[in-house]
Amino acid sequence: MSVLKLALLGKELSHSLSPELHHELFAILRKKIGAKFSKCSYERIELAEECDFAHWIKTAPTNGYIGANATYPYKSHAFNVSDKHIGVSAFIDSANCIRFINDEVLCTSTDGAGLVFSILRKHPAFDLGRYHLVLLGSGDVAKAAVYSLCTQWMPLSLTIVSRTIAHAESLAEFCIAQAPGPSVHLMSIEDFLQAPLEEKQRCILQCTPVGQINNPGNLLSGFAWHETDFAIDLIYNPAKTEFLQEASHGGAKVLNGAGMLIEQAALSQVFWMTGLLPDASPLSENEYESLEYHLSQLLTL
Repeated sequence: MSVLKLALLGKELSHSLSPELHHELFAILRKKIGAKFSKCSYERIELAEECDFAHWIKTAPTNGYIGANATYPYKSHAFNVSDKHIGVSAFIDSANCIRFINDEVLCTSTDGAGLVFSILRKHPAFDLGRYHLVLLGSGDVAKAAVYSLCTQWMPLSLTIVSRTIAHAESLAEFCIAQAPGPSVHLMSIEDFLQAPLEEKQRCILQCTPVGQINNPGNLLSGFAWHETDFAIDLIYNPAKTEFLQEASHGGAKVLNGAGMLIEQAALSQVFWMTGLLPDASPLSENEYESLEYHLSQLLTL
């Protein structure tokens, strides 16, 4: 029996609860999968530069690592250093999950599927086709999210709201090429806040780090929410960001990133242990609720 030795690679990782979550997940999934691993080791590893990331990937197998998660700002780098791109990562040129096997580096993206599974677990009747989708942010996680959402559903329209219009333009070109269908609009945050808001049924997806425990704030402060809106924030720490608090006060449905964290982590572990990517969540309702409760307890510490 061997150790499932893993790591989280990125910057400013002190707020991350991934190590604690992955240990709980391992106790569940190794039994279901019948994996050969006897225990799980999952570390936070902060890497200052791209060259540090590349060096870590190169030396990781000889240091006993089975795989790793990549987070900000290294998801596109995870894709670039990999020999094979599995599943969605091949379409979005980005990856959050790396697996080392037979002298090769394999990568995949579990973010988008994790988001879809988390939405449907809480809202089984959810249909993005009834909403105007608004992406707040234009980075790698926004790209993974919009690809998975728009290949499962077709929103009424897509608006990309970003602090950096050049990034928004790049994401818009990707969306038009990979998931054609809805009209695509680009806006700065200032323009979006000042625009006349006639449309209801908006699903607004907050994909930036603004609002995290170590980066407080709300890019849509003062936004006029409506009871037909659905606000989703991919942040899980804190459990209710300023963005979600304002949306809730305005009558919108809200969902934080805890479910996405759990679902993408479960998919990552299955990939590390088996090399496979399930088409559905590997977690039963009871297992998910147990992990959700454990995560909520960690957030209160």
